[in-house]
Amino acid sequence: MREATAAAVVRFLTSEVFHTFGVPEILHSDNGKQFVGKKFADMIQLYQIKHVRTAFNSPQSNASERVNQSVLNAIRAYLDQDHRDWDLYLPEIETALRSSIHQATGSTPYFALFGQHMFTSGADYQLARKLHSLEDCQIRHLEHGDRMELLRESIRRNIHGAHETSARYYNRTTRQITFKPGQEIFRRNFVQSDFGKNFNAKFARKFVKCRVRRPVGNHMYEVENTRGKLCGVYHVKDLKQ
Repeated sequence: MREATAAAVVRFLTSEVFHTFGVPEILHSDNGKQFVGKKFADMIQLYQIKHVRTAFNSPQSNASERVNQSVLNAIRAYLDQDHRDWDLYLPEIETALRSSIHQATGSTPYFALFGQHMFTSGADYQLARKLHSLEDCQIRHLEHGDRMELLRESIRRNIHGAHETSARYYNRTTRQITFKPGQEIFRRNFVQSDFGKNFNAKFARKFVKCRVRRPVGNHMYEVENTRGKLCGVYHVKDLKQ
């Protein structure tokens, strides 16, 4: 989008996503202003969607950020000194990502969505038929709905296994931290320099006092300042006693 306003985001989600693939149960976003305004909140309420936002300054908890990294790396591979044509190869990059096996799911995104392989040449179909690889031979005679359910169950198992592997790695290097509602703690002070107001972020306090409102998931907390004003949701990595 040239301008990611709330109106443009709502229009895109409604026409390109909801009307094509259906309305989701949960929508996960960051804290961009287009996702926290009244127009976006009205859409969420209209479609009765649960809206979950990423903790401030914690992009690693949003899976789309990992996809963005892959897209950016691919764009860099195409570009030379002139960066004005960065978007010319996006369709080819998207095709590569859709047809590549995802480490967590054990499947390509295209196969997970449609239940069949993605071909980039019409000649590939004849070869695939000879190799009996148009679809899994073990589920070839099942109805389409049954095949998709088996596929989704396999993806769920793979994602669960990937999550457990990541959790074991994360837990080896992380200590468990819990806070109680009403507890006074300190949050990392994310501020930007404003030289018009003679303010330099380098000289600002690294942490400021706040109060816990409630836990949000396993590692995030909604906090307020000492006057009771909501500050937002913060990851435990940015909180301390």
